[in-house]
Amino acid sequence: SVDLLDLEGNQIDTIGVRTLTEKSVLSRLDLYGVRDTEASEALRNLGRPAGDIWMLTFDSFLTETPFIDRMSRMLRRLEDAYEHPVDIEFTANFNPAGDIQINLLQCRPFQTIGKNGHGRMPETISEENVIIRMEGNSMGGNIVQPISRIILVDPQPYTALTVSQKYSVARLIGKLNRITDRDRHPTLLLGPGRWGTHTPAMGVPVTFAEINHMTALAEISYQDGSLIPDLSFGTHFFHDLIETRIFYMAVYPEQPEVIFHADWFRSLPNQLENLIPADAALGHVVRIADIYDTKMVIFSDVTTQLLVGYLEG
Repeated sequence: SVDLLDLEGNQIDTIGVRTLTEKSVLSRLDLYGVRDTEASEALRNLGRPAGDIWMLTFDSFLTETPFIDRMSRMLRRLEDAYEHPVDIEFTANFNPAGDIQINLLQCRPFQTIGKNGHGRMPETISEENVIIRMEGNSMGGNIVQPISRIILVDPQPYTALTVSQKYSVARLIGKLNRITDRDRHPTLLLGPGRWGTHTPAMGVPVTFAEINHMTALAEISYQDGSLIPDLSFGTHFFHDLIETRIFYMAVYPEQPEVIFHADWFRSLPNQLENLIPADAALGHVVRIADIYDTKMVIFSDVTTQLLVGYLEG
């Protein structure tokens, strides 16, 4: 099947390759596909009309045209300009002269937080000082990031809220985001399920503008009542997280190899009433704590896939 834009119907449609070949919509089909002679023969043996049946492989297009060379040169030039590998959207067409014409539609850098020569994690960290430890399930590359503020949407009381109250939590996160200075208050935001979902039963329905001042973002897998423990892995805001250099982690406390001390987060003094008095009633759900003296650090190594959130000293 082929996804296409139907200009006559003004809609996106999905149509079988055979239907397109019958309508002679696809030109230069030999570049994109190969004839499936076995399928045609099988149909004929069944007494059914066969005709040409094509399988899309793009083999000839990739090997007999300059497409690969041009895309390679384009990506190298973009990577040099952005100083990072890039994600692009493009169209490729044959112009009237029969040559390939590539149009670049969109380009975004795959940036990472930190460089290859990033700082090192202390060789010995007391187990009691490890708050989070896991392998994989993070995005943002190599970092050694001090954290001075923590905002936690506590999963258990959040699930007991009504739908309208869950939207109120999302708006409260937006208010806290607006008073957050990334340079002065590097902030870790944690919450249950998917950040940015449109379905409150799956997480906290924030917009990106309500979390864009955060330094690190954590989605916590949690199942209780109506909450669905299906994390997004940052997909709702993927490019926005990359471009604003927000570190992302997906935390699965139920997995035996994962360390996640939720009680430590809950033990921190809640500053919500002092910062946003009008929303103090949500203090049992949303906790905000300044930990300048505690000196929490998030360490991530992209090579080993190790992530550790620990307390210094």
